Amino acid sequence: MNADKAIRKVALIAVLTNVLLAVLKVTVGLLFKSMAVLADGIDTSTDILTSSTMLIATLISRRPPDKEHPYGHHKAENIGAKIISFVIFYAGVSLLVESAKRLITGQYEILVSFWPLFAAILSVSGKTFLFVIEYTTGNKYKSNSMVAEAKNMKNDIMMSSLVFVGVVLNKIGLAWMDPLVGIVMSGIIIKVAWEVFEENTHDLMDGLKDEEMWIYEKVFEACQKCGALNPHKVRVRKVGGKFDIDMDIEVNGEMNVRDAHEITKCIKKHLFETKEIYDVVIHVEPEANDEHEPFGLTKETFKKDEKEKN
Repeated sequence: MNADKAIRKVALIAVLTNVLLAVLKVTVGLLFKSMAVLADGIDTSTDILTSSTMLIATLISRRPPDKEHPYGHHKAENIGAKIISFVIFYAGVSLLVESAKRLITGQYEILVSFWPLFAAILSVSGKTFLFVIEYTTGNKYKSNSMVAEAKNMKNDIMMSSLVFVGVVLNKIGLAWMDPLVGIVMSGIIIKVAWEVFEENTHDLMDGLKDEEMWIYEKVFEACQKCGALNPHKVRVRKVGGKFDIDMDIEVNGEMNVRDAHEITKCIKKHLFETKEIYDVVIHVEPEANDEHEPFGLTKETFKKDEKEKN
């Protein structure tokens, strides 16, 4: 199964599963006046929107490059993930306000029906299933929006577990635990919203995470193996979950064009052994070129930056 079909299939499963869970939890929460179950249902309702956003963003990102988007449409996934973060944040704040109001005013009561407990158990099971398939598929096909949705789903598992605990404690007489669980859940929701927002803002600004810096070492290693001199102005960014690399190298000023081209081919061959490479662009200069280069990294500046971090 190719990436598009796999992602569409998982996104559709997520939407349908969330619809069923949302209807169940909102209905149970309203009928039996459980703030925790209702809050969980509202959160799941936002998951329907985020799953739909993920599906649309993924479909857009898989479009081939065109004259207006020569690098492709991969950033659509980051934009979709940021939209998801705003929806999650709104749900978290709304839940926080309502739960705090109920706790302060004492608007809670003992639950007598087994339905809230049943809804919580079913929610944990359903969310666990969705987390596994979304996280696995998102990482396999480098889908940022699906990984973001999987993180949200992991958060949902924790929240549904809290709801389960809250319902159990409510049944033994601790009715105030219901809105308290709602407050705790809202804090978790807001935290996840920030994490998704921060990560995708980083990607949209062409930043790399610390655990991705190994790609620079790979670049300098390939240059050394192939006889390229003074690799500099090295810049790496992410395109569709893969690395897009730009760099300048120097060669002997007396070398002919064909031999210089062979060096660039050698570098690209070594780099493309790594499946995470999207494209490599290499500019060749004569040795000892003294042109000022304000952008990118050299081997020395990269090592200096890494040393300062540590």
